[in-house]
Amino acid sequence: MNILFVNNFRKRGGGEEFLRDLLPGLIRKDIKVGLVCRPGTPLVEMFRDSGVHVYPVDRSGKAAFTSSFAIGAIIRREGYELVNIQRGHDIIQSWLGALLSGKRPRLMYTPQVPEFIQSRFLLRRMNAIATISRHIRDRLVNFDPTLASRIKILYYGIDLGKFRPAAVQKGWLRKRFGLAPAVKIFGTVGDLWKNQIEFLDVLAILRRRFPDVRYAIVGTDSGSPAVDRFKQRAEELGLTGSVLWPGRLAKDDMLSFYADIDIAVSTYRNEGFGIWILEAMAMGRPVVSFNAGGIRDSLENSPCGILVDGGASEMAGALSSLLGDDVRLRTMTEAAPGWVHSKFGRKRMVDDYERYFRSLLHLYRGKTG
Repeated sequence: MNILFVNNFRKRGGGEEFLRDLLPGLIRKDIKVGLVCRPGTPLVEMFRDSGVHVYPVDRSGKAAFTSSFAIGAIIRREGYELVNIQRGHDIIQSWLGALLSGKRPRLMYTPQVPEFIQSRFLLRRMNAIATISRHIRDRLVNFDPTLASRIKILYYGIDLGKFRPAAVQKGWLRKRFGLAPAVKIFGTVGDLWKNQIEFLDVLAILRRRFPDVRYAIVGTDSGSPAVDRFKQRAEELGLTGSVLWPGRLAKDDMLSFYADIDIAVSTYRNEGFGIWILEAMAMGRPVVSFNAGGIRDSLENSPCGILVDGGASEMAGALSSLLGDDVRLRTMTEAAPGWVHSKFGRKRMVDDYERYFRSLLHLYRGKTG
């Protein structure tokens, strides 16, 4: 089985982390894996000497018109049977490349976020669509009901070996900000466009009962209107000193961050899935989130998660109840790693994708054989 992935994103986000976890696993199953990406992007370095066949294809300026010919030549020369497209803006390039190859590979779209390409014509050119949550699936089907039969939900999985709560020393975050061990810390991950501003209203309510609680945000703390609005609102509510800004963190520091927070929280209602939620639970952190978006898929029926209907007052009530119940909080903390291990491991994800890829090619070969 030969699969070509196409991802022309210039930076490194959830889709690129997904490839980092999936592609090496497919190679270990003796699948030939190729990757078309922009020259000089993080993906080039990520997969250097990895066994992935990396094809840097420029699509800037005039190259935007010639890149489809380049992809067609790669498909034809290397014998790729399936083309997996991650981002909507890569569909035209990949679809035309498949046509130009003369090989008729199967086309599959794997959107990682709810903001998919708004073109029924292009989406219907896909033989299959794999989403990472019901939220994205439902958005796609609402946009075009004819897509329902070709959509499959395949959940993300993390490298469980990297998340060992007992092996991570606690105290890094508290030492950095001079906080006593008894101070409770809520934590979240993501830049400030993910509606963290609403949690300030939650925090203001909670501080009436728990005046020392803190809110730690892993993300950029300057240089955007969203950050400016957040800081202005925090000042208005008298919460400037209650917000911790550790900044963007390396992977090892993220483990220390998870180890030091008491509860992971999310007020973002449009999350595609929320990889960081899995990481937090794998490190033994309970999660409280609004009952919306892709986060629901990892928290429904979970012994370590609470989904909240409503707004700031309802979330404050849920968190207040949890902070006031040491036995319940400890029970959820202890249950969190086992929940992730049972459902969201990387091996399970790789196995799911392999089966799905093979089923697509088997169906196609049956129709054309």
